[in-house]
This record gives sequence, C-alpha cells and structure tokens, in this order.
Amino acid sequence: MKHISSLDRVVCFGRPGNHPVIDLHVHPDYSIDAKGSVEDFCLKAVEMGLRGICFTTHLDTDPDYDDAYVVVNGKRLSVFDGRWLENYESEVRTAGDSFRDRGLQVRLGVEVDYYPGALEVLPDQFHETEFDLVMGSVHLVDHMQMSTEKDALTTFRKLSLEELGERYYGLLTQCVETGFFDLLGHLDIYRRYGERFYGNEIHSLWSSHLKGLTAKMKAHAVGFEVNTSSWRKGMQEPMPESSLIRALRKSGITTVTVGSDAHNPADVGADVDRALDLIRNCGFDAPFDFLKRRPVMMADIT
Repeated sequence: MKHISSLDRVVCFGRPGNHPVIDLHVHPDYSIDAKGSVEDFCLKAVEMGLRGICFTTHLDTDPDYDDAYVVVNGKRLSVFDGRWLENYESEVRTAGDSFRDRGLQVRLGVEVDYYPGALEVLPDQFHETEFDLVMGSVHLVDHMQMSTEKDALTTFRKLSLEELGERYYGLLTQCVETGFFDLLGHLDIYRRYGERFYGNEIHSLWSSHLKGLTAKMKAHAVGFEVNTSSWRKGMQEPMPESSLIRALRKSGITTVTVGSDAHNPADVGADVDRALDLIRNCGFDAPFDFLKRRPVMMADIT
C-alpha cells in the first residue's frame, strides 16, 4: 500500500549523467514480450547519457488472457510463483551498485496490469519487495486486449466509442481509488489502434471523464507518465497526447514522468528530449523520478 501524501516529495540533486532525464518505463527480458538483460538496458542508458533508468517488468494476472508469465534465466514461470520477484529485485539492485560509479541511477519498478480483482491475486512476495515505483496500467477492457493490433480491433468491434470511454476510464478511476499505485501508465493507450477504427472523435474521448479521474488522482497522490513509444510507432503524439497533458496540468496534477516503454535496449531513452520539451510546453516545470515510492522532482534539470 502506498504510504505518501501529495506533499511528500523531495528534490533530486544526485550525480547526473550527461542527460537530465530518467527513463522510468523499460521492460527487460523478465517481460515475455521483451528482449535484453537488465545489464544490457543499463549499458544502453549509459551510452545515451541518461541520468537513470527504472525497470518496470510486466505483472499481468488476468485469468482470461494468457500472459501471466515472466521469464527467469530463459525459462517461463508463472507470475504467481513470487520467487521470481526475489531474483528480479536482486538483479536490479546489483545493477544499481555496479553502474552507480558510471553516473547511472537504477530504480526497481513494476507495471501492474489493473483489472477488478488484480490486487487480490498478487504473489505474496510482491508486498515484500522494496519497489521504487509501482505503475498501474490498463491494457484490457472487459478482459479484452486493446494494446495489440489484432486483439484491439476485435475488442473495438464490440464497443461503441462511448462504451469504450466508460469502460476504460472507469477502470483507470478504480485503479487510482485502490490507493495502491504511484503512477498511471500510457493514459490513452486506446488511441494506438482506436483512431483507425473510431476516427478523430477518439481524441476527445477523455474529456467527459477527466474531472472524476483527476479528483481521484489528487486525492491519492497519483501521477502519470508521458510515454514516448507511440512516436516510434509512427503516431503524431505520445501517450497521453498533448491536449490531455495540458488538461491534466490545468486540473492540478503536478507529478509527471517520462518513459520510453522500451522492450529492447535499442529503444532506451528514445524521444525523451522531445517529451521533456512537450511537458514544459504543457505547463510542467520538470519531470519526476521515483525513489522508494516517493516522487522526486528533478528540479536541477537545465
């Protein structure tokens, strides 16, 4: 359970790399859809001159979607066998010790796919793991996938645009209400394939749900990320798009992070400069880091 308030934040003055941003969303090969070891990702982050990196391995548990696995030493294990978390924590912390002298700050995080009941089936070891960041994301609506092309189009055929908005933002609001998460990932992920199906109206889908969502985010001190992966997929905007980023800032949300959502080392730090410029243009002073589940404003960014 989270243990911070909206005012419980510190300022980062650690030894930076050449680049001012920490990439707070990367997936090493513990995630079944990722390639590259923890060390590989760290080496790429150093090459990019990043200040730091946060590993956010997928933790998917929905029983109606067959992806509740992680990979340890090349072998698939059930995500419910929480012993993998001990291996994951040890490897990331060891990397943190190894790369500290090279100017890289290494964080331990996890991306939990939220659906009703998800928190009740987390492995016991989850609660014993000292995460820096617990990110909540919604990839499934009514247990139907919308973040992969084939499955998304199947899902969208079953939902009107209004129904999609009600389901998706209803789940995001529930996710925040649990008080369990520090950050929301890729807020408008439905846009990745949804524009092709629903048309331009999808860009305003968030508008009728914003007030309720941001009220809960402020009450539970939950921030959001600017996810740059959509730029790599040929989209014009990150997730969320700039109009939603501005609306979140105007609604009083102050904690924002930048993440590449890299699933291979080559994408570490991709477009973080572009994202940094965007969040400043949308009214934010600087992105945040997370340390021991506390938001850390990177106020010394130049």
